[in-house]
Amino acid sequence: MDLSDFVFSSLNNDDVLENFDCEDDEINEFLLDDSKNFQNEKITNTYLFKQNNIIAAFFSISNDCLNDLGYENSIWNKLHRKIKFPNEKRIRQYPAVKIARLGIDKNYKGKGLSHQLLDFIKGWTFIEHKPACRLLILDAYNKPVQLSTYQKNDFIFLLDSDKEEKHRFMYFDLMRLE
Repeated sequence: MDLSDFVFSSLNNDDVLENFDCEDDEINEFLLDDSKNFQNEKITNTYLFKQNNIIAAFFSISNDCLNDLGYENSIWNKLHRKIKFPNEKRIRQYPAVKIARLGIDKNYKGKGLSHQLLDFIKGWTFIEHKPACRLLILDAYNKPVQLSTYQKNDFIFLLDSDKEEKHRFMYFDLMRLE
C-alpha cells in the first residue's frame, strides 16, 4: 500500500471523522473532538489521507520554536554541534514546525504507511509548505514501537534526561533534504 493511493486534503468542517480509530484514545479524541476547533482557532492545521471518504491517516502541525530557555548550556551547545549551525549565527531560538498529532487507522496499520507518512511530512513541509524553519520537531510516545519508527525516519533525541518520561522530544533537521 502506498500513500499515493489516497487523496490528500486539508481538514474541513464537512469531513466525517467518527469512523477513524488508530487504537489510541488520546489521538482519536484529538481528531474527533479538537482538530476542527484547533484549526478554526489557528492552533494547528490538520491534513488527511482518505480513500472513498474514509480517513486512513492524518497529521496535525503547528508552528513552534526550539529555544535555549530551560535547557542547560551544554544541551544547547550539543544541539548546535549536531545540527552544525555556524557559530557566528547562533541565536537563542530556532523556528520549527511541530508534528502535533498523527495517526493511522487500525485498518491500515502494518502496511508501511507510518514511514511513508513521516517521509511525506518531511518533504511536504520543506518543499510544499515552505515555512522559514530549520527543524521538524515532535514529542514521541516513549514506547518502543513509536520511538523505533521515528528513529528509522532519522528523527534524533534532543535530550537524554527524558528517557523515563511519557514523551521523548525528537527532531529532524530539514536541511538534510537539500
